Amino acid sequence: MGRRLDQRWGTTRFRARRLVPALASGSVSLLSIVAIHACTTDGPPKPNGELRFSPSAPVAGGQIAVTYSSATMLAGERNLALRAHFRTRDDELYNGGLRNHRIATMVRQSNGDFTSGFILPDSVVYAAFAVEDGQGRRIDADGGKLFELLVHGADGEPSYHALVQRAYDFAGRYWMTSLASIRRATQLYPDSLGGWGLLRFFERVALGSGGGDSLTTWHRQNFAAIHARYSEQRPLDPASVAAIQDYARTVADSAEVEFWTRRLLDEAPGTYASEQQRAMSTYLRWSEDRDAESALAAFEEYWSHARGRGTQMAEFALSVAIDGRDPEAVGRWTERMIEDDRRGQFFVANRLRRLPERRERALELALEAIPATLPLEAGEVDLAAAEDRALGQTTPVYARYRVRAHAAALRGYSRVLEDAGRIDEALDAMVAAASASIDPGIFRRLAELRMAHGDTAGAARDYAVVAADPGTSEGEADSLAALVGLRPETAGWKRLLDSAREAIHPRVLADTVGWTPQPSLVDDADGNRRSLSELLEGRPTVLDEFIATQGITYPVYYDLRREATNAFGISGTPTHLVVDADGRVRFAYSELSEIPLQLDALAGTDGAVP
Repeated sequence: MGRRLDQRWGTTRFRARRLVPALASGSVSLLSIVAIHACTTDGPPKPNGELRFSPSAPVAGGQIAVTYSSATMLAGERNLALRAHFRTRDDELYNGGLRNHRIATMVRQSNGDFTSGFILPDSVVYAAFAVEDGQGRRIDADGGKLFELLVHGADGEPSYHALVQRAYDFAGRYWMTSLASIRRATQLYPDSLGGWGLLRFFERVALGSGGGDSLTTWHRQNFAAIHARYSEQRPLDPASVAAIQDYARTVADSAEVEFWTRRLLDEAPGTYASEQQRAMSTYLRWSEDRDAESALAAFEEYWSHARGRGTQMAEFALSVAIDGRDPEAVGRWTERMIEDDRRGQFFVANRLRRLPERRERALELALEAIPATLPLEAGEVDLAAAEDRALGQTTPVYARYRVRAHAAALRGYSRVLEDAGRIDEALDAMVAAASASIDPGIFRRLAELRMAHGDTAGAARDYAVVAADPGTSEGEADSLAALVGLRPETAGWKRLLDSAREAIHPRVLADTVGWTPQPSLVDDADGNRRSLSELLEGRPTVLDEFIATQGITYPVYYDLRREATNAFGISGTPTHLVVDADGRVRFAYSELSEIPLQLDALAGTDGAVP
């Protein structure tokens, strides 16, 4: 269900221009946090408000009254918007696919509180909320945690599915909260067997391999009791079989895993778990024997059960068909994968683009996907009402996110066009991508396309953007100048570099944020607990599992208890953050190659950081 996160934190001092050598040695690092001194003008974060619901323990379909005692930054408004996303019992981990709606307008009362109400839909088990002004520029999201509401049962306790969906909602934001929610679910509802596999997963993510593994003995004893209770019980409902098999995979011995896997396949056909198991087994068998015909026949047999369930079967089958050069199967599984909507059209287009007989279909898919990424401009659409704007995300940040997503889509489309031999159109797509991105890779590729067209002057401007990036070495920058017939010391090349810096710094700074993580502690090599805020102050900080092999000598700190991971809301790897001297995140989820330019832009702001 997730990748293990083993975090190590290293700290050292170096100037922004010296960032590249230190980070280059950790190019495969899991997570990096770079702290820099930057004068800012927005001051400390404002206190959060309080959002209260009545009843506080609602049942599904109930009428909910809402009262908000405002945070300082929202106190002067007459009306506030209440935005939310709702979770049903069938929603998945993380919040990426959820739609966020403005569900109520809250009106200020004579005592300064804001009030409103809404009806909780019958299917909803959990809801998360944020309060904001009418333009979505100032938001109270309870310090990033979001306000929340859980559906309760007749006994006054949160329902099992409410607690599970709460854990899913906090995944990637606050893993310890997710773990606490699943723990409560298993305590209140021990016979809801799906909770035990989830508990094992969240323990390992939130506590790390060490903390999670320390609980293995208890889990094996717990599984033994479950196995003894249910192994002879027939019939057993498919959901219970799937839940026990999932738990067995993490704690049981091989014989018990095989026992429950066989029961899963025999007694729970058509469930997500059984079809995913069939898909994985078939794919692994094909990986060994490369018998594409047999694998594709098996996928065809299973597809009627797997269709629409979000399994990886269509993705696996498409890979086998492409490798086996079976054009009919490629076409069939292409459409099925799009229908199942597991990975998106660009993913499929990239899989097809190297097959000459399928390039036109790849182009169609890539082109169809682009409109969904178009940037949204204020005045043309209501950014505040956009359903894919995350709770707690301001409209300016959301607008920039769309710009970056569109640039990435255009870059992918350009690759498909280039493979199809449509170079002029590929160049046009890259020009559009470069207008929305400061990624040096985009400008380098654009320069190469211009050179192929004989546009040396245009290529020089684009290569200058790459050369102006602090991540580009002096020698490499000189070689880029030589590609367009210029010497590094000439006034013409220096003017191009200055112009590039003037153009790209404002675009870099447009992506700055300003949120403060929760306090957390890390361990040094001797096991001493240290405040992360103390270590970050004025010190660029790099996490690297790469430490032992590279002979790194700066101090290393370990996030063994996952406090820092949870404080920064890390959901996967790799993740890179830039943090200022006050402990605020200024750039979030950056590419490693972007960090030198971000530091360079911040260093020249003189306090004018957004």
